[in-house]
Amino acid sequence: MPTPMSVVRSMLELIEAGPEDTVVDLGCGDGRILIMAVEEFKVDQAIGYELNNHLVETASYNIKEKGLGDRIQVIEGNFMEADLSPATIVTLYLTTTGNAKLRPKFMEELKEGTRIISHDFPIVDWVTTSEDNTPIRVGTHKIFIYKIPEAYETKSDEPEKVSDRWHRIKKILERLDKK
Repeated sequence: MPTPMSVVRSMLELIEAGPEDTVVDLGCGDGRILIMAVEEFKVDQAIGYELNNHLVETASYNIKEKGLGDRIQVIEGNFMEADLSPATIVTLYLTTTGNAKLRPKFMEELKEGTRIISHDFPIVDWVTTSEDNTPIRVGTHKIFIYKIPEAYETKSDEPEKVSDRWHRIKKILERLDKK
């Protein structure tokens, strides 16, 4: 099911998409988020990943019709195998389980300051940018916004797994080495 256009617009407004951004849409469907990000929010570049060949063809057609092929790329393939490091914004409309599978990839590949926006489904145990860690409501839809690395703070009452803690410490040390 595609994200309604009104929700797409709200997502891009809430995430403050702009000319300095590269939007990566995981499961880009017909390309609507990519197209709106480039047309209305003037993002520098938009990249979508989609497994369904029919949707890839639909998105590619829509992009070509709008004359946006120089700034939007749709890749037919598994986003779990993609390099997400160019992203400054990642958009998701997956499931809670799908989002959970992406957590290690996000922690490994996304740079500091990258924003993630998820339609309807949270990234469990990550902290959103809202003060009370609740979703933003857009009509009947829920929007979850995360910022790297602040999202890694745990909100669970359960103790953090040792492997997760060491991974987070490693990423912090890597960032300090780059400064």
